[in-house]
Amino acid sequence: MKKLFKISIIFLITFLFLSACGNKSLYSMKTDTSDEKGVEKIINKLEWKENKLGDLELKDKSLEINLEKTPNSSRDENTKELFINGVNLLVLTDIDEVNYNGEDLDFSGIDKDFANEILTIKYDKKIEDLRKSEEAFNEVNEKLKNEKFETGAVHYEMMK
Repeated sequence: MKKLFKISIIFLITFLFLSACGNKSLYSMKTDTSDEKGVEKIINKLEWKENKLGDLELKDKSLEINLEKTPNSSRDENTKELFINGVNLLVLTDIDEVNYNGEDLDFSGIDKDFANEILTIKYDKKIEDLRKSEEAFNEVNEKLKNEKFETGAVHYEMMK
């Protein structure tokens, strides 16, 4: 019985160690546009529940992502997903703008100026602040996920 207990403990510790090593945080994946594979890894790690990823095109400091909206996806949730993923890409890379291409998308992209305007008004942070601090990045990211988005009024709602 003691031997079985020891084996179980060793198995549990090994499992926890392997799980922790495999679960990289988004922030630890920060990179720049010279590392295209790194940028792709970040994009693939982001949540894309409302959209199917298509081709990616990285030109200078501009990223274009082709998307296909999933059937029955909520317009509000789709806009929220695209906004949050855009902010994350601006923070985790040195990209200046993220553009989304696809049919029926209510949100076509975000650039640093627009993101900074909203982040400053809403959370008193800028892209550079989030780049420098993992804690600030995680805090703002969590707040964004809890934010209410309404299609057609995203700018207005976020400014309140």
